[in-house]
Amino acid sequence: MNVKRIGSGITKIRTKLILSQIFIALIPFILVGIVGITFSVREARKNVAQRSSQTVTQVSRTLDTYMEDLDKLVLTLADEIEAADLDGSTDTKAAEVIRTMQNVMGRYDEIAGMLYAEDNDDYISTGITRVSRDSFQKESWYKAALLDPDKSHMISTVTGRNIATDVGYSVDDVFSIVKAVKNRDTDRIEGVLLVDIGHSIISSAIRDSQLGGEGFVFVLDEEDHMVYTPINPVVYRINPKWLVNEDETIAVDLGNSRYLVRFKKSDMTGWKTVSVTSYDELMGDYNRMMGIFAAILVATLILVQYLSVRVSDNITRPIKKLRDLMRKTREGNLSLRFESDSRDEINDLGKSFNHMIDRIQELLVRVRQEEDLKRKAELKIVQEQFKPHFLYNTLDTINWMAREHGAKDIVSLVDALTNVFRISLSHGKDYITIKEEINYISSYLYVQKTRYEDKLLFEIDTDEECEKHQVPKLILQPLVENAIYHGIKLKRGTGHIHISVKRADDMICMSVEDDGKGMDENTRDSLRELLKTGEHTQEIKAEDKESFGLFYVKERLQQRYRDSYKVEVESTEDIGTRISIFIPFFEEENVIK
Repeated sequence: MNVKRIGSGITKIRTKLILSQIFIALIPFILVGIVGITFSVREARKNVAQRSSQTVTQVSRTLDTYMEDLDKLVLTLADEIEAADLDGSTDTKAAEVIRTMQNVMGRYDEIAGMLYAEDNDDYISTGITRVSRDSFQKESWYKAALLDPDKSHMISTVTGRNIATDVGYSVDDVFSIVKAVKNRDTDRIEGVLLVDIGHSIISSAIRDSQLGGEGFVFVLDEEDHMVYTPINPVVYRINPKWLVNEDETIAVDLGNSRYLVRFKKSDMTGWKTVSVTSYDELMGDYNRMMGIFAAILVATLILVQYLSVRVSDNITRPIKKLRDLMRKTREGNLSLRFESDSRDEINDLGKSFNHMIDRIQELLVRVRQEEDLKRKAELKIVQEQFKPHFLYNTLDTINWMAREHGAKDIVSLVDALTNVFRISLSHGKDYITIKEEINYISSYLYVQKTRYEDKLLFEIDTDEECEKHQVPKLILQPLVENAIYHGIKLKRGTGHIHISVKRADDMICMSVEDDGKGMDENTRDSLRELLKTGEHTQEIKAEDKESFGLFYVKERLQQRYRDSYKVEVESTEDIGTRISIFIPFFEEENVIK
């Protein structure tokens, strides 16, 4: 847990150093950039609005100029037609009118055709042909001229007419100007003059306006019908209802693009000249400026981050080194020391760390020596309790008396008990061969069987290749004793104990198994936890023979094999218990004296 906290601290310190340096470096850059961009964008939007207004006003004025010229031309033509009607024959009049029309069309390329419809349904035309014999007086353009015969009228929609231009103009390519022709003396309307004007006059006026690659201009009449529009998919998405205030620039989003819409209404024709400007295109320079600023910002971030990382690494590298040493020390490696050429506070911490590790090593050596002395003293105390000379003399006396009286069973029992004491003492040796350990267990079980008679049966099975290996003496005796007193003794009927010593790969497995009372789950799990962690050892009571015996075995195995051993406990209540000890199998036995 301590190592994780240290590692987390290193990360936080390094991150804080990097972020603080980046933050300090970018504050002035970002502030200046934000202020500059804000004012630039504001001016850009203002310039875009002014430019759109200037464009639409310019186009509208140009169209008004063209329309004024055309209006004057139509009025002049009407006067000439009326004058031609004053004298001369009808054929003479028609030839004169046609000649006048042809002269006008020769001077004005934008005129697609002319037609003069008389009140008697006769007509004179140049560039225009009558489609059917239907009366001209039923045509909407003819009626429009009669409503106000004193001025000319603009007709933007020319569909459904009884006439067609000779040069292939479609109804979408022209608009018309009509004017009633009145007799000067009688003030009677004698006919209507119609002039078809090609949209080229509008496109030429628009062509000079600079609206960028995506901008365009279109024209609506008084009823918001389309008079002229270039080929553009956006134009039909412009809602005429948006066109309310001439002094306002409307920003609309169409698809993934934004457009600025501005219009100007002509006082002469009533038509609306509408300009549509791509906001993104007009803002291209400023967007490029934003891109350059963003690129500089990214480059600055990379440079500042690089420098921050280098500076932060120089500061945190010794801390990280000290942290790694602490982690390895926590894992048990006490041979490492902190080394640094600096003379800062981290170097002082490193020296303190080195001194601490030296002290820990000294204390560990001392603790191990004290533990070894303590365990040896405990074993000596246990062995002294047997009073070997007194026991041997007493047993010899009992054996001699039993022989005198012919008690062979007592002789065998005394011989077994003598063998038990002899092996348990072993001239003070702490380690004996597995064969000697098994002989001891055999004698011990013979003594116990004499006591319990038919209630106890036992079986011993060993591999010869394991018999020469040395183990801590009396390592199986506590397990056998537990099997008798906590298993067989509590069982009704005959109990069986099976002892086996076998090789399992590179280990030797020594097991003691009984079919006695067994253990409940809590007791079994408690013993397993005790053997695994060694916790709660201070709570083991002297009368708890089972826990104490296993703990005693564990301590002796730990002293001999360190972490190269294993003890397994398997038990089921009312079925039995099996306790197995696994120790290393050495090819060449290291005899310990």
